[in-house]
Amino acid sequence: MNTHFDYDLAFSRNIGWVTSTEQQILKRKKVAIAGLGGVGGSHLLALVRLGITRFNLADFDEFGCENTNRQVGATTASYGKKKLDTMIRMAREINPEIEITGFSEGVTEQNLGEFLADVDCYIDALDFFVLGIRRRVFAQCYDQGIPATTAAPIGMGTAYINFLPGKMSFEQYFDLAGYTESEQYIRFYLGLTPANLQKQALVDPSTVDLANKKGPSTVVGCQLATGVAVAQVAKILLNRGPVICAPRSLHFDAFSNKMKKVWRPGGNRNPLQQLLFKLVRKKLQTPLSDTRLSESVPASNAMTTAEKVIELAKWAPSGDNTQPWRFKLLSDTTFIIYASNTRDHSVYDLDGHSSELAHGMLLEAIDIAASRYHCRAVVNQTVTETPEGLADTIHYQVELEQDSNVNPDPLLPYVKTRTVQRRPMGTRALTDEEKAALQQCLPAGFKLNFYESLAQKWRCAWLNFKNAKTRLTMKEAYHVHKEIIDWGQQFSDSKIPEQALGIDKSTGQLMQWAFKKWSRVAFLNRYLFGTFAPRIQLDLLPGICSSAHFTLCAPHPAKLKNDYLAAGRAIYRFWLMTEALQLGLQPGLTPVIFSRYLDNDVTFTDDQSVLKRAKACQRLYKSYIPEHKNLVFMGRVGRTAPPVSRSVRRSLKTLVLSDSATGSQKLPG
Repeated sequence: MNTHFDYDLAFSRNIGWVTSTEQQILKRKKVAIAGLGGVGGSHLLALVRLGITRFNLADFDEFGCENTNRQVGATTASYGKKKLDTMIRMAREINPEIEITGFSEGVTEQNLGEFLADVDCYIDALDFFVLGIRRRVFAQCYDQGIPATTAAPIGMGTAYINFLPGKMSFEQYFDLAGYTESEQYIRFYLGLTPANLQKQALVDPSTVDLANKKGPSTVVGCQLATGVAVAQVAKILLNRGPVICAPRSLHFDAFSNKMKKVWRPGGNRNPLQQLLFKLVRKKLQTPLSDTRLSESVPASNAMTTAEKVIELAKWAPSGDNTQPWRFKLLSDTTFIIYASNTRDHSVYDLDGHSSELAHGMLLEAIDIAASRYHCRAVVNQTVTETPEGLADTIHYQVELEQDSNVNPDPLLPYVKTRTVQRRPMGTRALTDEEKAALQQCLPAGFKLNFYESLAQKWRCAWLNFKNAKTRLTMKEAYHVHKEIIDWGQQFSDSKIPEQALGIDKSTGQLMQWAFKKWSRVAFLNRYLFGTFAPRIQLDLLPGICSSAHFTLCAPHPAKLKNDYLAAGRAIYRFWLMTEALQLGLQPGLTPVIFSRYLDNDVTFTDDQSVLKRAKACQRLYKSYIPEHKNLVFMGRVGRTAPPVSRSVRRSLKTLVLSDSATGSQKLPG
């Protein structure tokens, strides 16, 4: 084997896709790259392996741990080192004969002419939020007749656009002049991705932080962007075939298996782009904007261990996303939970047990979150001074004790991705291995039962369909439903967004109109079969379209608070395991709740016709579910992709009380 570098031998495997003559042309070409981070570093190494030997490179930054997920030059050995120096070293390890001029201060107004001197093609790899100098570089390229390309890593895909001499310029396409900085970011983003193929892939919108100039990125997008950018450079330098250029662009999303070529005459001045700009700007100005969702989350390295645990554990589920808890920090590793209930305003929590289940899920979430930091969470119920406005709460003091024997819980990765799937799911039966995994994740004494046959699923779906009529014709439930739905939203930090309900648009519009007044709901229910469409979409079809219905039973009937806390812990682990198995889950607790009310003489409605229906549903429930006495949780599971709409959570700033907590910082309920 030849161990000495030889250009022709090193790049001989390119021949066939390029000719020998074209390989020599590439060898003599010069490419400028501004930015050597997520995409720029990959661009450089790929171009070197393509056989290009002359570069102008600019970057002033250093590698850090936060770059590890996507930047090829980021290793533990390069943390704290200059990106420019690191990437030059890596490039020369591939081809020791390359010629590189480095610009360690980055691209500036002062060195722009030198940076683009004698350059055959420019690749834009500047950070998304760097717009000022980016505009100057593209303008200079246009003036000097230098072709320029940009391939943006978008989620797990890439969108690219080329700017060629004599064609539409960068400034003409993006139309950034005269707009504020935040508006320029929006216009730049929409111009890069007019196809918007990635719109349903962002599972946590709070990570998009325009104010602090941060956003999520993956190595998948970066590597795809490199492949596209280098292919464009090769076509441009070799004059091989047509090159898509502004106002045309191409977007490929590997995650959604979609590719789209887009033509936007006039660029961002196109009427369609103008409409998109207005819609996005309006969305970012609403109370549920991404800025609001992330405004109070400090950088992870600036948070105490207690704050990190709370930030993760806050994703525990609660009825209607009420999040009936607040926290008080006592030290870096100690905090108090003020756990409330919603019994004074929710017909589904009149005995407080539904909230107690949620409290148990939160405590389990704290245990799991603490394990990430090799801590053991020691929880004690305590009596402390109750801040003003937080009456009727249970106080738990949590101490995080460092323990090297505590390893991250296997269910930890699913804390934030666990959600509710209210839409129909796949019907393929659960495997024996999946059932065993679901049973084994539970604490001792808890048991699962599955209802899997078509007849069993039909009975469970019919039970929920009948029970839904009780819910939807009960004035007491109307007051809850009216408050918990966030109409027109994909995400909600304190309610259930409309798009997560599982109803079609027309049904949603009718429900929103009706929920403004009880008289409208009553009229629709009485004369126009108002509950029929929602029950079909929310209960009957999803109930049949599932892998199985399930019940989760405790070792003995739950009666005391600690019984419900233990049940909540078991429910949460089961729910996380369904997520680990890539199963969707929808709870179905109202038959359990109303049956418990009837057994314990809890008055939950003044309407005798509703009460009669509730009793009929109870008879169905007890006949269909023989293990009902020990049952603490039931619902359905199925094979499904994650829902594109979901409830998120309140910010840490809202959930953690300050030392001067006042009545304005109240718990739900």
